[in-house]
Amino acid sequence: MCNHTTEELLIECGENVIDLAIGNVKAGGLPFAAIIVNQKGEIIGKGVNQVAKLLDCTAHAEIQAIREASRNVENSSLKGTTLIASGEPCALCYMAIRMAKIMRVVIVSDRYEAEKHGFDYLWTYNYRNAALFHELELLTLDNDRKLLPFQLAKINLSVSAQLSTGLPVSNR
Repeated sequence: MCNHTTEELLIECGENVIDLAIGNVKAGGLPFAAIIVNQKGEIIGKGVNQVAKLLDCTAHAEIQAIREASRNVENSSLKGTTLIASGEPCALCYMAIRMAKIMRVVIVSDRYEAEKHGFDYLWTYNYRNAALFHELELLTLDNDRKLLPFQLAKINLSVSAQLSTGLPVSNR
């Protein structure tokens, strides 16, 4: 539960989403995680990117969190909630956020930081209609650990690539 003042809520939930993303990377997944909190600061949904695991191209962290939150509140409308994401949502996720009526999104790492660490989904923004998002409040959370999930994932991907080619893996 993230039940503190708004600033404390964002800091605590930001830490939670970073830890969730790190856990997903350690389990062999990607560094994308999301949580949704209601107006009381209670976590009502969590998600991690499970595209490869579920063989489902829509199983992004934000969409997984929306699915869980909707089940938990027994409603497809998540009006009044806040979504906190380890990486800025792609265009698909922004549309799902809009469809769920979530009006506040807090990102820990933006799309350009993700790109610098090997996760380039900038092309998806070519399909995003900015006119649909004028009501969406978008905040960026400053956190010293924000890039850790992306750094760990980059290392994991590098090691996996070396293993698949039969090259020796460096211990560094």
